[in-house]
Amino acid sequence: MKIVKVNASDVEIINDILNNHIDLSDRKPAQPSLVHLKTLLTDDRSYLFAAMEDNDVVGYALVYRFPSLYSSAWLAYLYDIEVSENYRRKGVGKGLIKTILEHLKLDNVTELWLGTGVDNPEGQALFSSTGAIKSEEVFNDYTYEIH
Repeated sequence: MKIVKVNASDVEIINDILNNHIDLSDRKPAQPSLVHLKTLLTDDRSYLFAAMEDNDVVGYALVYRFPSLYSSAWLAYLYDIEVSENYRRKGVGKGLIKTILEHLKLDNVTELWLGTGVDNPEGQALFSSTGAIKSEEVFNDYTYEIH
């Protein structure tokens, strides 16, 4: 298995992620255009990583980097991480996290944060086993649909 940082020319990898790895509850009626994806992938504050087995995507992660209001540090948010069911508990998630942390460190990011469901013990175990510190806070997630 290898982990690659996806760029705008990786059309096959992008299509594989969009068609085979986005959770059904997160899918929108229309897929993003190539122009939209190019904007995402050429923005140096966006990171899309794919875990590859041969030429197939077996997992991916999406991270966003941004400046802090409270210090001169950079922060990052792990927006999404998914591993194909057949590849779970085989080091794919740990490999993605390790790669993310390496890239963020090179870009002077001092903190990566994320959220996961209280009913996701597998995700919680992954984050704990890779060095994340669990907050004692429990919060509700809200979304504004802006049309």
